[in-house]
Amino acid sequence: MWILNFDILLIFIICFALSFITYYKRLLNLDGAVTAFFIAVFISIQGGLTLILLLLIFLFSAFLATKYKFGYKKERGIHEGLKGERGWTNVIANGAVPTMILILYDSGSIFNIGFLGEEMMLVLFVTSIAAAASDTLASEMGMVSDKAYLITNFKRVKPGTNGGISLYGEFWALIGPLYTFLVAQAMFYFAGMSLLSPIFILSGIVVSFMSCQIDSLLGATLERRSLIGKSTVNFTSIFISVTLFGGILWQIGY
Repeated sequence: MWILNFDILLIFIICFALSFITYYKRLLNLDGAVTAFFIAVFISIQGGLTLILLLLIFLFSAFLATKYKFGYKKERGIHEGLKGERGWTNVIANGAVPTMILILYDSGSIFNIGFLGEEMMLVLFVTSIAAAASDTLASEMGMVSDKAYLITNFKRVKPGTNGGISLYGEFWALIGPLYTFLVAQAMFYFAGMSLLSPIFILSGIVVSFMSCQIDSLLGATLERRSLIGKSTVNFTSIFISVTLFGGILWQIGY
């Protein structure tokens, strides 16, 4: 019991340190850091520190992409936050689906449902992070391109327009999931965890890229009409793509 309590205490300390660093380095504002702390604690307890480190790597890459040509973005009013930091809604939008996946996995082990096996849990978890990375990098890197087109009719629009896409942005929409899965595979290897099969990695990259396109479609339709906000768009696109992916994997027996 003492060892278990010590492990939990260690998790709290590590998650607090990570949250403090993200706030101190202006990756997140205060409410974003607090929200990230609670999500990090849950993910660490349920899935281990390896999974939360993967989430942190995504957050750091998102911050770097946000800072890319930040002055240019700020001049045009298309920047994130005051200095690129993100708030609690963005943390929830990108962290809710990974959290839900771990809840389903843990519920299966408690109630013997068997809905999510370990490999399926890991691939869906990584896919949810990769989908967030795809959208974030496509948005932050793509908005500096002068040639942006609305995804619904491909008419030229101003960079940063909701639903606007560019060739440069689409390139980064693919790079995001690619590096996420490669980093995850390396982390799983060194942590002694189950490695993802090549077909899972390839499928996850494709699903993550498609999630970015769903995000753009929602942005070009519902968000442009102010029916939903940016964070809702982010969450919905990740949720739809990962749920469909999980349903397909479940149906074919994984």
